[in-house]
Amino acid sequence: MHTLIVVENNSVPFDRRVWYEATTLRDEGWQVSVICPGDKKAPTNGRMPEYLDGIAIYRFHVEFAQGGIVGFLKEYLTAFFAIARLSRRVWREKRFEIIHISNPPDIFFPIGLLYHFLGAKYIYDHHDLFPEMISERFKGKVGKIFFRLACWLEILTYKSADLVITTNESFREIAVKRGKIPEEKIAVVRNGPRIKAFYPVEPIPALKKGFPYMVCFVGIMGEFDGTMELAEIVRHVVLDLGRKDILFTLIGDGSMREAIKDKLYAWGLEKYVDLPGLIKDDILLRSYMSTADVLVSPEPLTLMNKLSTFIKIGEYMAMGKPIVAFDLKETRNTAQEACIYIQNGQINEFGKAISILMADENKRNKMGKVGRKRVEEQLCWEEQQKNLLLAYQSVIGTKGRKNIHYASSI
Repeated sequence: MHTLIVVENNSVPFDRRVWYEATTLRDEGWQVSVICPGDKKAPTNGRMPEYLDGIAIYRFHVEFAQGGIVGFLKEYLTAFFAIARLSRRVWREKRFEIIHISNPPDIFFPIGLLYHFLGAKYIYDHHDLFPEMISERFKGKVGKIFFRLACWLEILTYKSADLVITTNESFREIAVKRGKIPEEKIAVVRNGPRIKAFYPVEPIPALKKGFPYMVCFVGIMGEFDGTMELAEIVRHVVLDLGRKDILFTLIGDGSMREAIKDKLYAWGLEKYVDLPGLIKDDILLRSYMSTADVLVSPEPLTLMNKLSTFIKIGEYMAMGKPIVAFDLKETRNTAQEACIYIQNGQINEFGKAISILMADENKRNKMGKVGRKRVEEQLCWEEQQKNLLLAYQSVIGTKGRKNIHYASSI
């Protein structure tokens, strides 16, 4: 059996969810192909596919939009035609039984429908709330028009798919209420780290650069990822609370990375901040996280953030570290007692929570152990992959979905 997995907004293996899905299916005996973006050094058509751990990867070139309608239209149209072209190539090389398309954006349903009519099954993997993402980026009358268009595209995507996979119960509820999708057509497969691969390692004191304590952020530094809020938090902790004993290590990249760097340096805080950039080496990444005393998730309250399950939260918990985050519904559902929750916008309270945790090693250890245990027993990919395999079975099985019982999501 052959499945084609498509993702537009990230590449593999760095998109952990997509890579976990691909390797899980490979281990079950599936032939797996992936279409995803690459950079300027990505293989040309003549050198594709690239094989990584037995998975065939077809990469395409796309310039990700930083803002503006023209930029997004250019990105999405380029991606659509590239994915259409590459999917045709994969189909001609070896027909696939399933085409598994992840969002955002919700524009690829015509491709899914085409292969559905040719005999393949179409799975829609709902990663992000595309209409809410559009409404956050575009305001005013134009924003309202694009939001309605995005809702229409979302519904068409829901209706076109043979099965919808969602990342949490909030997304499942949206699929039922907004998409009018019957519950038996939905499978919940949460984001969770692979516990056998993502575990704490020995701390490296040198990463603290001589500071007694370290706070670590890992993630995308984008417009809606709490980047500027994080800068304000660092300023408050160092300048207002006088905590000159804490190093803030901000790991990641994105459109706002230079902006946060400029702001922190303008405040004279360069001594208290380390910006190592995007770390692709998992061992080094886990070394940073294992060395840190507190891990932070500063995403602000937006409708999309409120209902999204951030991959970083599960990974933070897997490292056995306490978390400080703004109080978002799905963050709370995931982390529970492993996190201190701060009311949205309360920068000073966020900083205060960090300072309090630094003074209470027992509390840090207790919160970390609670988080690690919850990941091991419920949230890890080893548990979540069971629902992915059931979803695939429901699509290709001769008995149909009515005989498939998904484990209750947490």
